Amino acid sequence: MAFSKILRPRSEALSDEGIDGIIDLANLEEPTGQKLERDPRRFFSLTYPTADIRRVIQKLSDRFSGHKDTPGLFLFEGLKGSGKSHLLLMIYHLFKNYGVAKDWLDIHKLNCELPHDTVVVVNKFTDLPLYSIWDFLFEKLSKRRSKQSIIQPSLPEVEKVFGDKRLILILDELEQGIRVISEPSIKAQNVAFLQMLSEWANRSDKVTVFASIYSDQEEPGSTLKRVPSCRIQFAHSADRAKVVLHRLFENYIDFNHNACASIIDSYLNTWRRQQISSSEEYRSKMLLTYPFLPEVLELILERVPARGGFQSVRGALGFLANMVRLTHDKADFITAAHANLHDREVATRLSDLDPSGDLISRARGNLDELKDQPLASDISATVMLYTLTSSGRGRGATREELIRHVLTPRVDINDFEKTLLSFQKYASHFWVEEGRYFFDLEENPDAKVEFRSLTIDPDGSKARTFLRTLWQDDIFKEPNCIIYQGEEETKNLLDGLDKNRLRYILSPRKLSPEDRHKLFYGIPMRNQVVLLEPKEPRFNLDIHRDLLKWAQRQLAAQELAGTARNAARRAEYERIAREDRNNCIDTIKRAGLVFIRWEQYGDTPNKDRIEEEAIPGTTKEDVLNFLSQQLFPTQLFEEHLSSRLEEILNLTVKEIDRQYSSTLGFPVPTTVRSVSQALRELCRKGQISIRHPRGNFSHENPNLTETELSEATIGEPLEKHPDRPPLITLPDQRKEIIHPGTEQEDTPPVKPSPIIEEKKEELSLPPQESSGELRQAVAVRLQEFPDATIIRIRTTIFLDKSTGDLSALPTSLRGSLSGQGALTAEITITKEGPFTKGEIEKIIESLPSLSGASYSARLDILSSEDKEEKDE
Repeated sequence: MAFSKILRPRSEALSDEGIDGIIDLANLEEPTGQKLERDPRRFFSLTYPTADIRRVIQKLSDRFSGHKDTPGLFLFEGLKGSGKSHLLLMIYHLFKNYGVAKDWLDIHKLNCELPHDTVVVVNKFTDLPLYSIWDFLFEKLSKRRSKQSIIQPSLPEVEKVFGDKRLILILDELEQGIRVISEPSIKAQNVAFLQMLSEWANRSDKVTVFASIYSDQEEPGSTLKRVPSCRIQFAHSADRAKVVLHRLFENYIDFNHNACASIIDSYLNTWRRQQISSSEEYRSKMLLTYPFLPEVLELILERVPARGGFQSVRGALGFLANMVRLTHDKADFITAAHANLHDREVATRLSDLDPSGDLISRARGNLDELKDQPLASDISATVMLYTLTSSGRGRGATREELIRHVLTPRVDINDFEKTLLSFQKYASHFWVEEGRYFFDLEENPDAKVEFRSLTIDPDGSKARTFLRTLWQDDIFKEPNCIIYQGEEETKNLLDGLDKNRLRYILSPRKLSPEDRHKLFYGIPMRNQVVLLEPKEPRFNLDIHRDLLKWAQRQLAAQELAGTARNAARRAEYERIAREDRNNCIDTIKRAGLVFIRWEQYGDTPNKDRIEEEAIPGTTKEDVLNFLSQQLFPTQLFEEHLSSRLEEILNLTVKEIDRQYSSTLGFPVPTTVRSVSQALRELCRKGQISIRHPRGNFSHENPNLTETELSEATIGEPLEKHPDRPPLITLPDQRKEIIHPGTEQEDTPPVKPSPIIEEKKEELSLPPQESSGELRQAVAVRLQEFPDATIIRIRTTIFLDKSTGDLSALPTSLRGSLSGQGALTAEITITKEGPFTKGEIEKIIESLPSLSGASYSARLDILSSEDKEEKDE
């Protein structure tokens, strides 16, 4: 019978959102009124009267019924999730909603008469930090904004402001409020003010202070602990289970424990048949913790917090609520076996105890391998929960504990034994030591490499997959790459790669002309598809006997090395795996690579013209360097573009770039700037003009960013502008007067005074590979203008990051993204002068350093030049 027939789970425990176990006093100001904190009736219905709550209520009753020596300071001390905020919220509703609170008090036979003329002031310091607590109180009590004071008020001043009011002061996260005050004197005055209020509270019921702190070892706890108070430290562990059960089940308080006695007895009888005895005391525990096995609550409420995983009751509540949701309609008892490792919520919460997630991942892998076993999920869940909540020699679960959690009256013991044995034999991370079962990151030893290699991967499929992965990831090292697997499948895989950059195809064998023709038929951007085949004619990765054997041996050795607990044996396995891996790498490298260069793509394979270009190397870097520097340098693009100038007129740079990316037989653009850089050079040489809304350029490198350039249009070359403007003749220039009939004396001509003319010029520096190289290039150019003043500098940084791990890039560019991806960025920085040559170099040195980026600059300069007068 499902336990939900006896204990009714609360609706929120069964919802996909789960239980909200966090109490936040800031929600008292939530305007919609939907939050739990705003609903006193619902809040009290979820509140179990623990020993701490009963003690606080009794102290409040004594305080306001005239008993002497009752404290006016209530100090709630504990870590996050221990229940401090819940208790403070209860205090709030006791005073603000006494009518609702009275019903709850009566249900639990609690007596607490409270005054009705109180003023309740609440502050959560993490949401509202205060510079001075007294200004905050004065403003709340006087209903008008007070003058900010840096001097702590005296008690008479406080009494004057309070008047006849009776103050209930609730301070949550008080330590944080004091900690954020930076001035030591102000911090000390706030602590002193709290001490004064607390001492006054012990003399009068005009003020009562409730404060939550983490520890009494720092302020204000270290000061307030010296004041007589009611201190609550949430030490009653026996109440934790009751709090959780009351929070999970709506009829827990009225639940008759004898209703589940027959179910418990059936479990005990099942276990006794396996020689597992249970005392009457243990039976009583089962009655009290139903529907949870007592060990489950011990693991979650005691062991997990001790391991630092869950945040006490708060984290435990969410975990146990999820187990209720998973089992409410099918289980008559909840055990550790129900913490299914494939349940996302279970795995997420257990990851607090396994931050890397490696152990849970490996256990899941073992569970998947043994999923056909009848109790695989139950055993793996139980062993994992015990593994994560224990350590040392006590790590893991005993056989008796496994039986308690897994063996129900409806489970065959033979299924249990069979599944447990399968885990011991086949689960690579399942261990048994000194009678305890646990999961471990280290794998179990099994057999020698040669024996294992005879049984592993008999059809060679894993070995072939291993070799392909080794070639692609460890030798070629390029994620934007696939390995040829037939025409259709290769095209499908190719379509999933980034088409804005080179895509590589590694062929395990020499392809026939028909294979190549079909492969390149109809694929987009096909001139940027780099087909690489083995240089050795008879090489075939998929059927190479030596390679397959070495791969199988390596797979076996890797498996055994990972399972070896003995260091010497593990080292031997690793040596064999290393040698076989090196044999595979050396053989693949010796086969070499050739690039299939298309000279012409015909209508049929017979009309195709192809050249095989041998690559001096086997990595992606080797291939890229060979293509960009030997086969397709920028000069080749210039020459090719020059030969077809009429064809590119009136086209945009983007359209031309697409032509080169798509047309087989054209030079292969190896970078995003292969075409644009060649067009810049043709423009500088005056063979074309580049037209853009920002201007028309010819005989110069266009002052356009790469993004702007892509939208520019190619036009006819423009007439070259003269280098210098015409000289200006000043009106006061002197002329020599010669009278008619007189002979001119041999006097030296009058030399005109020099004219100092300022000329504005623009210097354009082509892209450099680093800011240091750009600085050197700028320094060389500025030597031509020794007296020049630089009035403006505009630098452009262009980064085209090929597909790879984004986490290798600066966070300022990628944000919090990581994993595989591609990034293209252009950064333009402009500074207005005037600057000297030295200042310009310092600016360039201060540019952001981005690996793989290109750096270019434009400088506007004013140069001075002496002119001589011209004779009229």
